[in-house]
Amino acid sequence: MPLKNYYQNIISNLNTSKFLRFFLYILIFFQPFNRFNSFRGIAFYGLLLLFILKIFKDKAIHIDFRDKTIVALSLLVGWSILASILGPYPLDSLDALRKNLFVQMLIFLVIITEFKGYNELRTLFRIVAVSFAIVMLASIAENFLDLINLNMDINALQSKRTHKMFIAGYASNASFYLPFIAVWLTSLKKVPWEKWLGLITILLGLLTVFVYNSRVAIFIIPSTILLILFLSKKYKLLITAVIIFTFCASIVFLSKSDMLSQSKYQSLSDLETFSKNERWVLWEGTLHIIKERPLTGYGYGWKKMAYVIDDLKLMEYWRKNFPDIYNFMFKPNKDRYGSINPHNLPLQIVFEIGLIGLFSFLWLWTTVILKILKTVSVKGQSDGKTFALCSLGVIVSYALINILNGYWQEAYGNMIFMFIASIFVIHRQYVQRIENERYS
Repeated sequence: MPLKNYYQNIISNLNTSKFLRFFLYILIFFQPFNRFNSFRGIAFYGLLLLFILKIFKDKAIHIDFRDKTIVALSLLVGWSILASILGPYPLDSLDALRKNLFVQMLIFLVIITEFKGYNELRTLFRIVAVSFAIVMLASIAENFLDLINLNMDINALQSKRTHKMFIAGYASNASFYLPFIAVWLTSLKKVPWEKWLGLITILLGLLTVFVYNSRVAIFIIPSTILLILFLSKKYKLLITAVIIFTFCASIVFLSKSDMLSQSKYQSLSDLETFSKNERWVLWEGTLHIIKERPLTGYGYGWKKMAYVIDDLKLMEYWRKNFPDIYNFMFKPNKDRYGSINPHNLPLQIVFEIGLIGLFSFLWLWTTVILKILKTVSVKGQSDGKTFALCSLGVIVSYALINILNGYWQEAYGNMIFMFIASIFVIHRQYVQRIENERYS
């Protein structure tokens, strides 16, 4: 047998679907972990190779390029590439594209071409819940051991968390995972172990967020979980959760304990926490940077922001005219690559790919929300519809967390595109069902 025919025979007999899902599950499983980059790398390249083989084997991947979400996503990707190539930092921007947007697109394409409906997504959702549950338990163990070593001083614990394997970045990850797990739970009916896993993860996850001492996350996550309970019409559970959250919040604000009185949560009742927050100074400085390239930005990726400030000689300008911005920016290590972030997603996107890029991004999310609304408007009840409706809570959480942050890349971005792809699949399932009923 000729060598070419031999390899073609291997490819034709290869179960690409089975291996594609395997590598996708591995890639998604390791997203909430701070380490294990090698496993994520192996999973990514395995997924890429198998997806290319699937294209070669099936001759064509069926994607409806007339779909508004696909059009918006194509515009976002195409413009990100063009803005990066034409920007002042093409090599850095293209490298950021390779590490982030390329991975997100692969995840999205594999899910929408591999999965046909909600039932096929169940395993993927279980893996999301299990992976975060493991990170959560490991974070609790880290906190517990550190508290023992620090004589139960929770304030001393805060300075150590960023250097830990599991707890670092826990609160930001939790702002996606806990609402997503809550949505997943609302669509379950008869699988007790999954319900117990999800419920325990949410309860312990919220406790860990509280210990993490994040004001933003501890406000957003419970609020969106209450919204999800409301959307799922679980009113008794909603009332119970409101009572529990109110009771816990009262303890924090009224407590005389040294441990609680020195937490960040106490400052939520002080208006100066919001009016004199350093974010305002950072945002004003970011606007000064953006106004030089408002339409096109500086290219995909935010980590070059310190370099842009240096190249524009803004430090001297701020020193003379905006001392507040200068005093905030001019600190040790502020001039390093990756040391300054806009801490606001719209500002970050405009910094990277300009107002055109922000329009594409908002258009993409508009199409996702419309897909959810169209899915839930279909008559009848099912797990997929419940998931779609309650997933609005995930979007609300994502919108709120990004007022003070910029999460659309790295692990958070990968999971968001996994979420968008899942909504895409569920919506497509309902559209096909309607078409089948119309012509039957």
